[in-house]
Amino acid sequence: MAESNSNTAAASADAATNTTNDQNNNNTTSATPNTADDPPLSKKAIKRRKRWEKALQIKKRRKEQSKEIRRIKAINEGRDLDAEREQQKKNEKEGKGWERRETLWRERCNKGNIDESFRVCFDCNFEDQMTWKEVNSLSLQLRYAYAMNRKSPMPLHVHVTGVKRECDTRKHLEKIDGFPDRWAGRAYHVHEESLEDVFGSALSNVVMSKDEDVKQVDDDASKSEGKEDGTHNDNSQQSQPKLRPNHQLVYLTGDSENTLTTLDNNTTYIIGGIVDRNRLKRAAIERAEAIGSNSTLPIKTARLPLNEHFDFNGSTRVLTCNHVFEILLKYRENGYKDWGSAVMSVLPDRKDIHEKEEKKEESKKEEGDKNQYTKLDHNH
Repeated sequence: MAESNSNTAAASADAATNTTNDQNNNNTTSATPNTADDPPLSKKAIKRRKRWEKALQIKKRRKEQSKEIRRIKAINEGRDLDAEREQQKKNEKEGKGWERRETLWRERCNKGNIDESFRVCFDCNFEDQMTWKEVNSLSLQLRYAYAMNRKSPMPLHVHVTGVKRECDTRKHLEKIDGFPDRWAGRAYHVHEESLEDVFGSALSNVVMSKDEDVKQVDDDASKSEGKEDGTHNDNSQQSQPKLRPNHQLVYLTGDSENTLTTLDNNTTYIIGGIVDRNRLKRAAIERAEAIGSNSTLPIKTARLPLNEHFDFNGSTRVLTCNHVFEILLKYRENGYKDWGSAVMSVLPDRKDIHEKEEKKEESKKEEGDKNQYTKLDHNH
Protein backbone atom coordinates (compact mmCIF):
# COMPACT_ATOMS: atom_id res chain seq x y z
CA MET A 1 0.00 0.00 0.00
CA ALA A 2 2.84 2.37 0.92
CA GLU A 3 4.57 1.59 -2.39
CA SER A 4 1.43 2.35 -4.41
CA ASN A 5 0.95 5.62 -2.55
CA SER A 6 4.53 6.54 -3.29
CA ASN A 7 4.13 5.72 -6.99
CA THR A 8 0.89 7.68 -7.14
CA ALA A 9 2.58 10.64 -5.47
CA ALA A 10 5.50 10.54 -7.88
CA ALA A 11 3.22 10.24 -10.91
CA SER A 12 1.06 13.10 -9.72
CA ALA A 13 4.18 15.17 -9.08
CA ASP A 14 5.40 14.56 -12.65
CA ALA A 15 2.00 15.49 -14.04
CA ALA A 16 1.85 18.62 -11.93
CA THR A 17 5.21 19.80 -13.24
CA ASN A 18 4.69 19.12 -16.97
CA THR A 19 3.07 22.49 -17.48
CA THR A 20 5.85 24.16 -15.51
CA ASN A 21 8.51 22.48 -17.64
CA ASP A 22 6.81 23.61 -20.88
CA GLN A 23 6.68 27.15 -19.60
CA ASN A 24 10.33 26.98 -18.55
CA ASN A 25 11.35 25.67 -21.98
CA ASN A 26 9.46 28.48 -23.70
CA ASN A 27 11.02 31.09 -21.43
CA THR A 28 14.58 29.74 -21.44
CA THR A 29 15.90 32.14 -24.03
CA SER A 30 14.23 35.10 -22.37
CA ALA A 31 15.52 34.39 -18.84
CA THR A 32 18.63 36.45 -19.42
CA PRO A 33 17.98 38.54 -22.54
CA ASN A 34 20.69 40.37 -24.41
CA THR A 35 20.24 44.04 -25.13
CA ALA A 36 21.54 45.83 -28.17
CA ASP A 37 24.40 47.29 -26.13
CA ASP A 38 25.61 43.89 -24.83
CA PRO A 39 28.57 42.29 -26.62
CA PRO A 40 27.82 38.98 -28.41
CA LEU A 41 28.37 35.88 -26.30
CA SER A 42 31.11 33.41 -27.16
CA LYS A 43 30.25 29.77 -27.81
CA LYS A 44 31.67 28.83 -24.41
CA ALA A 45 29.55 31.48 -22.67
CA ILE A 46 26.41 30.29 -24.50
CA LYS A 47 27.03 26.69 -23.39
CA ARG A 48 27.63 27.85 -19.84
CA ARG A 49 24.37 29.83 -19.87
CA LYS A 50 22.43 26.85 -21.20
CA ARG A 51 23.84 24.62 -18.46
CA TRP A 52 22.87 27.20 -15.86
CA GLU A 53 19.33 27.53 -17.25
CA LYS A 54 18.96 23.75 -17.38
CA ALA A 55 20.08 23.48 -13.76
CA LEU A 56 17.46 26.07 -12.77
CA GLN A 57 14.75 24.06 -14.54
CA ILE A 58 15.79 20.84 -12.79
CA LYS A 59 15.88 22.56 -9.41
CA LYS A 60 12.43 24.05 -9.90
CA ARG A 61 11.01 20.74 -11.13
CA ARG A 62 12.38 18.85 -8.14
CA LYS A 63 10.97 21.46 -5.78
CA GLU A 64 7.53 21.12 -7.34
CA GLN A 65 7.70 17.33 -7.21
CA SER A 66 8.77 17.34 -3.57
CA LYS A 67 5.96 19.73 -2.68
CA GLU A 68 3.38 17.57 -4.47
CA ILE A 69 4.62 14.37 -2.81
CA ARG A 70 4.34 15.98 0.64
CA ARG A 71 0.81 17.15 -0.18
CA ILE A 72 -0.33 13.71 -1.31
CA LYS A 73 1.31 12.03 1.68
CA ALA A 74 -0.51 14.41 4.04
CA ILE A 75 -3.86 13.68 2.34
CA ASN A 76 -3.26 9.92 2.60
CA GLU A 77 -2.56 10.35 6.32
CA GLY A 78 -5.84 12.20 6.75
CA ARG A 79 -4.23 15.51 7.74
CA ASP A 80 -5.91 18.87 7.20
CA LEU A 81 -3.24 20.98 5.52
CA ASP A 82 -5.24 24.20 5.67
CA ALA A 83 -5.77 23.79 9.41
CA GLU A 84 -2.06 23.04 9.92
CA ARG A 85 -1.06 26.20 8.04
CA GLU A 86 -3.46 28.29 10.12
CA GLN A 87 -2.08 26.79 13.33
CA GLN A 88 1.47 27.47 12.17
CA LYS A 89 0.65 31.13 11.48
CA LYS A 90 -1.00 31.39 14.88
CA ASN A 91 2.03 29.88 16.64
CA GLU A 92 4.36 32.27 14.81
CA LYS A 93 2.21 35.23 15.77
CA GLU A 94 2.07 34.19 19.44
CA GLY A 95 5.77 33.25 19.57
CA LYS A 96 5.15 29.70 20.83
CA GLY A 97 7.67 28.15 18.45
CA TRP A 98 10.35 30.57 19.64
CA GLU A 99 9.54 29.82 23.29
CA ARG A 100 9.84 26.08 22.69
CA ARG A 101 13.22 26.46 20.94
CA GLU A 102 14.48 28.72 23.74
CA THR A 103 13.43 26.19 26.37
CA LEU A 104 15.19 23.34 24.55
CA TRP A 105 18.32 25.45 24.12
CA ARG A 106 18.46 26.36 27.83
CA GLU A 107 17.99 22.72 28.77
CA ARG A 108 20.95 21.69 26.59
CA CYS A 109 23.10 24.49 27.99
CA ASN A 110 22.31 23.48 31.56
CA LYS A 111 22.73 19.77 30.93
CA GLY A 112 26.04 20.35 29.16
CA ASN A 113 27.20 22.82 31.86
CA ILE A 114 28.24 25.30 29.20
CA ASP A 115 29.68 27.89 31.59
CA GLU A 116 32.07 25.34 33.11
CA SER A 117 33.37 24.03 29.79
CA PHE A 118 36.31 25.07 27.64
CA ARG A 119 35.74 27.72 24.97
CA VAL A 120 36.64 27.98 21.31
CA CYS A 121 37.78 31.10 19.47
CA PHE A 122 38.12 31.62 15.72
CA ASP A 123 40.89 34.13 15.07
CA CYS A 124 39.90 35.97 11.85
CA ASN A 125 43.07 38.00 11.54
CA PHE A 126 44.24 36.60 8.19
CA GLU A 127 41.77 38.12 5.74
CA ASP A 128 44.32 40.43 4.12
CA GLN A 129 46.38 37.34 3.18
CA MET A 130 43.48 35.48 1.54
CA THR A 131 41.69 35.79 -1.79
CA TRP A 132 38.02 36.72 -2.05
CA LYS A 133 37.14 33.07 -2.77
CA GLU A 134 39.05 31.91 0.32
CA VAL A 135 37.29 34.51 2.49
CA ASN A 136 33.96 33.26 1.18
CA SER A 137 34.95 29.70 2.14
CA LEU A 138 35.90 30.89 5.62
CA SER A 139 32.49 32.51 6.12
CA LEU A 140 30.83 29.22 5.11
CA GLN A 141 32.96 27.30 7.61
CA LEU A 142 31.99 29.74 10.36
CA ARG A 143 28.33 29.14 9.48
CA TYR A 144 28.83 25.37 9.62
CA ALA A 145 30.44 25.69 13.05
CA TYR A 146 27.54 27.85 14.26
CA ALA A 147 25.00 25.28 13.06
CA MET A 148 26.89 22.41 14.72
CA ASN A 149 27.13 24.25 18.03
CA ARG A 150 23.45 25.22 17.92
CA LYS A 151 22.38 21.60 17.41
CA SER A 152 24.89 19.99 19.78
CA PRO A 153 23.59 18.33 22.97
CA MET A 154 26.58 19.92 24.74
CA PRO A 155 27.15 23.36 23.14
CA LEU A 156 30.14 25.59 23.81
CA HIS A 157 30.79 29.29 24.14
CA VAL A 158 32.33 30.31 20.80
CA HIS A 159 34.00 33.63 20.03
CA VAL A 160 34.85 34.89 16.54
CA THR A 161 37.33 37.75 16.76
CA GLY A 162 38.61 40.28 14.25
CA VAL A 163 35.40 40.45 12.16
CA LYS A 164 35.60 44.18 11.47
CA ARG A 165 32.68 46.24 10.28
CA GLU A 166 33.84 46.62 6.65
CA CYS A 167 35.68 43.33 6.17
CA ASP A 168 34.61 40.84 3.50
CA THR A 169 34.02 38.06 6.06
CA ARG A 170 31.41 40.19 7.78
CA LYS A 171 29.78 41.17 4.49
CA HIS A 172 29.26 37.48 3.71
CA LEU A 173 27.89 36.73 7.18
CA GLU A 174 25.53 39.71 7.18
CA LYS A 175 23.59 38.07 4.36
CA ILE A 176 22.46 35.44 6.89
CA ASP A 177 19.19 36.11 8.68
CA GLY A 178 19.74 36.72 12.39
CA PHE A 179 23.43 37.64 12.23
CA PRO A 180 24.93 38.62 14.64
CA ASP A 181 22.41 39.07 17.48
CA ARG A 182 20.58 35.77 17.08
CA TRP A 183 23.94 34.01 16.88
CA ALA A 184 24.93 35.56 20.19
CA GLY A 185 21.73 34.15 21.66
CA ARG A 186 23.14 30.72 20.79
CA ALA A 187 26.49 31.30 22.54
CA TYR A 188 28.22 32.22 19.26
CA HIS A 189 29.69 35.68 19.80
CA VAL A 190 31.15 37.72 16.93
CA HIS A 191 33.57 40.52 17.84
CA GLU A 192 34.97 43.37 15.78
CA GLU A 193 37.94 43.54 18.14
CA SER A 194 41.03 41.38 17.70
CA LEU A 195 41.84 38.27 19.71
CA GLU A 196 44.32 40.27 21.79
CA ASP A 197 41.77 42.96 22.65
CA VAL A 198 38.87 40.62 23.46
CA PHE A 199 40.75 38.16 25.67
CA GLY A 200 43.25 40.69 26.99
CA SER A 201 40.35 42.72 28.38
CA ALA A 202 38.56 39.62 29.68
CA LEU A 203 41.64 38.29 31.47
CA SER A 204 42.34 41.66 33.03
CA ASN A 205 38.87 41.59 34.57
CA VAL A 206 39.34 38.19 36.19
CA VAL A 207 39.45 38.52 39.97
CA MET A 208 42.33 36.36 41.15
CA SER A 209 41.38 36.42 44.83
CA LYS A 210 37.94 35.57 46.16
CA ASP A 211 38.59 37.85 49.13
CA GLU A 212 38.94 40.97 47.00
CA ASP A 213 35.95 42.98 45.86
CA VAL A 214 33.46 40.15 46.38
CA LYS A 215 30.58 42.57 46.43
CA GLN A 216 31.72 44.20 43.20
CA VAL A 217 31.95 40.82 41.48
CA ASP A 218 28.43 39.94 42.62
CA ASP A 219 27.11 43.28 41.34
CA ASP A 220 28.74 42.76 37.94
CA ALA A 221 27.34 39.25 37.72
CA SER A 222 23.82 40.41 38.51
CA LYS A 223 24.00 43.12 35.87
CA SER A 224 25.12 40.72 33.17
CA GLU A 225 23.18 37.67 34.36
CA GLY A 226 22.00 35.61 31.41
CA LYS A 227 23.97 37.69 28.95
CA GLU A 228 26.76 35.30 28.05
CA ASP A 229 24.98 32.06 28.79
CA GLY A 230 23.70 32.10 25.23
CA THR A 231 20.01 32.18 26.13
CA HIS A 232 19.28 35.82 25.37
CA ASN A 233 19.52 37.97 22.26
CA ASP A 234 22.36 40.13 23.52
CA ASN A 235 24.46 42.54 21.51
CA SER A 236 27.40 40.45 20.38
CA GLN A 237 29.65 43.49 20.19
CA GLN A 238 29.28 44.02 23.95
CA SER A 239 29.44 40.42 25.18
CA GLN A 240 32.80 39.83 26.80
CA PRO A 241 34.02 36.35 27.73
CA LYS A 242 33.51 35.56 31.42
CA LEU A 243 36.70 33.76 32.34
CA ARG A 244 37.74 32.06 35.56
CA PRO A 245 41.04 32.60 37.37
CA ASN A 246 44.12 30.94 35.79
CA HIS A 247 42.38 30.73 32.42
CA GLN A 248 44.67 29.57 29.61
CA LEU A 249 44.80 30.29 25.87
CA VAL A 250 45.99 27.54 23.49
CA TYR A 251 46.45 28.21 19.78
CA LEU A 252 45.83 25.05 17.75
CA THR A 253 48.27 24.59 14.88
CA GLY A 254 49.74 21.56 13.18
CA ASP A 255 53.21 23.18 13.37
CA SER A 256 53.30 23.08 17.18
CA GLU A 257 55.67 20.72 18.99
CA ASN A 258 53.10 20.19 21.76
CA THR A 259 50.41 17.52 21.38
CA LEU A 260 47.00 17.65 23.03
CA THR A 261 46.28 14.62 25.20
CA THR A 262 42.95 15.88 26.53
CA LEU A 263 40.99 19.16 26.79
CA ASP A 264 41.03 21.43 29.82
CA ASN A 265 37.81 23.17 30.85
CA ASN A 266 39.57 26.35 31.97
CA THR A 267 41.08 26.96 28.54
CA THR A 268 40.11 28.70 25.33
CA TYR A 269 41.26 26.79 22.25
CA ILE A 270 41.99 29.12 19.33
CA ILE A 271 41.49 28.06 15.72
CA GLY A 272 43.13 30.19 13.06
CA GLY A 273 40.57 31.49 10.56
CA ILE A 274 42.65 30.48 7.57
CA VAL A 275 41.54 29.07 4.23
CA ASP A 276 44.65 29.07 2.10
CA ARG A 277 44.73 25.73 0.22
CA ASN A 278 47.91 25.03 2.21
CA ARG A 279 49.52 28.16 0.77
CA LEU A 280 50.26 30.15 3.95
CA LYS A 281 52.90 28.03 5.66
CA ARG A 282 53.27 28.44 9.46
CA ALA A 283 50.83 31.37 9.49
CA ALA A 284 49.00 30.21 12.62
CA ILE A 285 52.05 29.46 14.76
CA GLU A 286 53.74 32.71 13.73
CA ARG A 287 50.56 34.56 14.70
CA ALA A 288 50.56 32.84 18.11
CA GLU A 289 54.24 33.62 18.66
CA ALA A 290 53.66 37.26 17.69
CA ILE A 291 50.83 37.58 20.20
CA GLY A 292 52.98 36.03 22.92
CA SER A 293 55.90 38.35 22.29
CA ASN A 294 53.93 41.58 21.78
CA SER A 295 51.27 41.28 24.49
CA THR A 296 50.73 40.02 28.01
CA LEU A 297 48.43 37.16 26.93
CA PRO A 298 49.61 33.78 28.32
CA ILE A 299 49.25 31.99 25.00
CA LYS A 300 50.56 28.51 24.21
CA THR A 301 50.42 26.32 21.10
CA ALA A 302 49.37 22.71 20.57
CA ARG A 303 48.25 20.35 17.83
CA LEU A 304 45.56 17.69 17.68
CA PRO A 305 46.89 14.12 18.27
CA LEU A 306 46.38 13.07 14.66
CA ASN A 307 49.78 11.49 14.01
CA GLU A 308 49.53 9.48 17.22
CA HIS A 309 46.12 8.00 16.40
CA PHE A 310 45.84 7.73 12.62
CA ASP A 311 47.46 6.53 9.42
CA PHE A 312 46.66 9.11 6.77
CA ASN A 313 47.73 7.02 3.75
CA GLY A 314 48.93 10.06 1.85
CA SER A 315 45.91 12.24 2.69
CA THR A 316 46.51 15.78 3.86
CA ARG A 317 46.55 16.52 7.58
CA VAL A 318 45.26 20.04 6.94
CA LEU A 319 41.72 20.34 8.35
CA THR A 320 39.07 22.98 7.78
CA CYS A 321 38.10 25.31 10.63
CA ASN A 322 34.71 23.67 11.10
CA HIS A 323 36.27 20.17 11.15
CA VAL A 324 38.65 21.17 13.95
CA PHE A 325 35.76 22.71 15.88
CA GLU A 326 33.55 19.65 15.44
CA ILE A 327 36.35 17.32 16.61
CA LEU A 328 36.63 19.33 19.84
CA LEU A 329 32.85 19.26 20.21
CA LYS A 330 32.63 15.48 19.63
CA TYR A 331 35.51 14.79 22.01
CA ARG A 332 33.61 16.63 24.73
CA GLU A 333 30.39 14.77 23.91
CA ASN A 334 32.36 11.50 24.25
CA GLY A 335 33.23 12.35 27.84
CA TYR A 336 36.70 13.74 27.07
CA LYS A 337 37.79 10.29 25.87
CA ASP A 338 38.52 8.61 22.57
CA TRP A 339 40.12 11.00 20.08
CA GLY A 340 39.77 8.26 17.48
CA SER A 341 35.99 8.18 17.59
CA ALA A 342 35.78 11.98 17.61
CA VAL A 343 37.99 12.38 14.54
CA MET A 344 36.54 9.45 12.55
CA SER A 345 32.99 10.72 13.05
CA VAL A 346 33.92 14.13 11.63
CA LEU A 347 36.36 13.71 8.75
CA PRO A 348 34.91 12.83 5.32
CA ASP A 349 35.44 9.35 3.87
CA ARG A 350 37.47 10.74 0.97
CA LYS A 351 40.41 11.33 3.35
CA ASP A 352 40.81 7.54 3.60
CA ILE A 353 42.38 7.62 7.08
CA HIS A 354 42.50 4.66 9.46
CA GLU A 355 42.91 4.51 13.21
CA LYS A 356 46.12 2.78 14.32
CA GLU A 357 45.58 -0.72 15.64
CA GLU A 358 47.20 -0.05 19.03
CA LYS A 359 44.86 2.89 19.58
CA LYS A 360 41.86 0.74 18.67
CA GLU A 361 42.93 -1.82 21.27
CA GLU A 362 43.33 0.90 23.90
CA SER A 363 39.83 2.20 23.16
CA LYS A 364 38.36 -1.32 23.37
CA LYS A 365 40.15 -1.94 26.68
CA GLU A 366 38.88 1.34 28.14
CA GLU A 367 35.35 0.53 26.98
CA GLY A 368 35.61 -2.97 28.46
CA ASP A 369 36.84 -1.63 31.80
CA LYS A 370 34.00 0.88 31.82
CA ASN A 371 31.41 -1.85 31.18
CA GLN A 372 32.96 -4.06 33.88
CA TYR A 373 32.75 -1.30 36.49
CA THR A 374 29.17 -0.58 35.46
CA LYS A 375 28.29 -4.27 35.90
CA LEU A 376 29.89 -4.39 39.35
CA ASP A 377 27.96 -1.29 40.40
CA HIS A 378 24.69 -2.89 39.30
CA ASN A 379 25.50 -6.07 41.23
CA HIS A 380 26.18 -4.10 44.39
